[in-house]
Amino acid sequence: MLKDACCCTAQPCAAQISIFQHLDLQSLEEISNIAVHRKVHKGEILFSPDEHHGLYLISEGRIKVYEITPSGREYLLQVLHKGDFVGEEALFGEEATYTYGEALSEGRVCFIARKDFLELLSRHPSISLKLLEEFSRRMRRSAHQTATNGEPVLARLAEYLLNLSAAQDSCRIEIPLPLKELSAYLNTTPETLSRRLRELETRGVISRERRSVTLLEKQKLQDCI
Repeated sequence: MLKDACCCTAQPCAAQISIFQHLDLQSLEEISNIAVHRKVHKGEILFSPDEHHGLYLISEGRIKVYEITPSGREYLLQVLHKGDFVGEEALFGEEATYTYGEALSEGRVCFIARKDFLELLSRHPSISLKLLEEFSRRMRRSAHQTATNGEPVLARLAEYLLNLSAAQDSCRIEIPLPLKELSAYLNTTPETLSRRLRELETRGVISRERRSVTLLEKQKLQDCI
């Protein structure tokens, strides 16, 4: 990966990442200086099971993280946005990982190699605590998603839309995934998901134009959960 002008803003790119935000400016600049910065393009594979040996910081854009099942089916794990990071599972063990990362849009990513990151932790042990907090949050989210897979599709869709609205701080939201991938994420079929979206439109709960959705009746969405 080639160095790029990823940190050309007033603050180093590390300042955007949750596990680093408690650090002072000198430490943030130290992190950005050991990172490799690059532009990424929509559809580009950032990492694969064979090349996943460090931490990726999302400076701009959206990245989907997924696995390929033994049957060849793509299983979406999460969608990352500006300020997120991925690759933590490869930092503390030698075991192979099974995840892929693909850019859903144009963006910028900063990469810190495993060796450099472990040295960074020795100089700034407080980052380890922030990592543990983030691990805990992600485990809770994963457990919740597993638990809700048995709920009706409409309930899972309503919760997803409300969470997206909260994350984007707007009643007008942009769904980051194509319908096929969103249906896989919600553990349903594209046909069923389309029917549930049309149902919400018919009831006047949402309005939709392709992947742009406006939440017209948040309370009615909440009642679906």
